Amino acid sequence: MSATHPDPGNPESAEPDPGRPDPAVTLRALIAGVTSAGEEGHVLDLLHSLDDEQLSSAVTGVDAGDLFGSVDDRVFGPDRRTALRELFRSRASGLSVAARASLLYGLQRGHTSDADEELMRDLFLAVGGRELTEVKNAINMRTDAHDLEGLVFEDIDSDEIRDAILAHFAAEAPAVGIAGTKVLSDIDDTAFSRIHEKRYPKGEVIPGILAVYEALDLGTSEPPFSRGDLAFVTARPDDALSLIEGATRESLAKAGIASVNVIGGSFLALRSKADMAAKKGANIDNYSRLFPEYRIVFIGDSGQGDPLTGETILQQHPESVATVIIHDVVATSPDERAEWAAKGLHFVDTYVGAAPILREMGLICPKQVARIAEETSAALDAIAWESPEQEAAARALVDRDTKAAAPAMVDDRP
Repeated sequence: MSATHPDPGNPESAEPDPGRPDPAVTLRALIAGVTSAGEEGHVLDLLHSLDDEQLSSAVTGVDAGDLFGSVDDRVFGPDRRTALRELFRSRASGLSVAARASLLYGLQRGHTSDADEELMRDLFLAVGGRELTEVKNAINMRTDAHDLEGLVFEDIDSDEIRDAILAHFAAEAPAVGIAGTKVLSDIDDTAFSRIHEKRYPKGEVIPGILAVYEALDLGTSEPPFSRGDLAFVTARPDDALSLIEGATRESLAKAGIASVNVIGGSFLALRSKADMAAKKGANIDNYSRLFPEYRIVFIGDSGQGDPLTGETILQQHPESVATVIIHDVVATSPDERAEWAAKGLHFVDTYVGAAPILREMGLICPKQVARIAEETSAALDAIAWESPEQEAAARALVDRDTKAAAPAMVDDRP
């Protein structure tokens, strides 16, 4: 069976025993190119001979997609792919976090059979508590389409298997407690000035948003339980080749955001603000089921239905949604803002204005409030403004919110 893979040198595995070949190097040599029936047998023999630590090291030292692609169930002959699945099912409890995430990624690539889905389920069910959270985060750190959301809600077709995985996630969450905060953010007019936001040049990263993302990612625990806890939720359609997602990632990379998940929408979701809100709400609902041990902060804008999205998720998940921040781009009146605030949605003109709200809720610390203000001010200096009037208006809002945020920069803990 055909398989492509990287050069065997420099395996990502533990230091090998000098008395025997590194299993990852041997395994990569066996699965290179077209594997014969004999080589498939050697693959299984090698994996069976390894202890748990060696097996985990070998799995993380190869491309698991190539590993699964290197063995076949044959009409005449042994069913080696079935045997490989059974090997990992029987050894699932002894695998490392990295090995488990690698195997799940390998099973996601290409066609996922019913038997592959069953193994995915069993790899999750064999681990619990904090380690399960680490596995989920390791999967979600991928920068391609094969993240946890894609695995559970797209690659797995069986409702029964999906429900079993999600039930396990829910059952294990109490053992972890509150692991931290997952930030779910809109993109247009929330992270980048694109549609209704006219206070900054079009395409500009909105000052302060990157500092807010980082502050929420760090949280108040030292060290933080996890990093990379940011996902973008967009109602824009996601085509089969992920072209829109790819363009989004390129924009984010230029803005200094290296590792995020992008949860796309559909063409039907573009029909109205209500449709956009419904699609985003469904995506966020899925995300909360994937990570029930995390609090959720949703950051959106007032231009395209995000307040409706925020209101919906606050109603549906009051136990997990900590707050909703809405970047106001349509000059919402003070009375309307007060009505939204009573529902748990906080409208802000700048992200400095969001910092005291996040501080009051215990989501960030005082030094992070100060850093958000400092980075917002620094970002203003780097913008190529369209006019002096545009710059003056933006600076006035930031200065106003920085003065109001000053008390939140003071650590008043005993």
